Amino acid sequence: MNKTYTETFTIRGTECDAFRRWRLDAMFLNMQEVGEVHAKQLGVGHAAMLARGLFFALTRIHVSVYKAPVAGQTIVHTTFPGVSNRFFCPRFHEFRDEDGNLLAAAGSLWAILDMEKRTIVSPLKIELNFPDNSDLTPPISLPTRMPVMLEGAQQIPRTPVYSEFDVNGHINNTKYIAWLCDALGRSTLANAFIGDLTA
Repeated sequence: MNKTYTETFTIRGTECDAFRRWRLDAMFLNMQEVGEVHAKQLGVGHAAMLARGLFFALTRIHVSVYKAPVAGQTIVHTTFPGVSNRFFCPRFHEFRDEDGNLLAAAGSLWAILDMEKRTIVSPLKIELNFPDNSDLTPPISLPTRMPVMLEGAQQIPRTPVYSEFDVNGHINNTKYIAWLCDALGRSTLANAFIGDLTA
């Protein structure tokens, strides 16, 4: 059983912004896709879980970007599940350059939901066959509770369009990150990138 899963890839220009930096929503999409590949290897991929009347739902994620990856750069992405508790299944991601330098890391919390009841199922009450990864050091802290919205915070209504719906007919979490960057705007992100985010 593979405790971790690693993919090496080159960042494409279509995944980058006007400043040649890898867009944050593209990073989120990569984490989603690579995490699913590893989940399939472990027997808990999307189709396998649906066959059991269950599915994973992302509840929170904490991402730190230490050095923004850029177009044409080769990236080594490693992911692994953390130790589950009675509420969540953690998953971690590391993005390194070819020399092994850590560029970004993420820690996410996933809940298991019952398809029919739409209720949370404890990971400790079902057979998941996750590897014992208690010996692996998480590259980042897991997200805590989200802060309440500050008084005077701006709210921007948005109506989803065709290209923003995924194969499940939902607005994928990666789109929310794109919307966040849109709200910050080009002038804000021209000379800076998001270094730490909890979503």
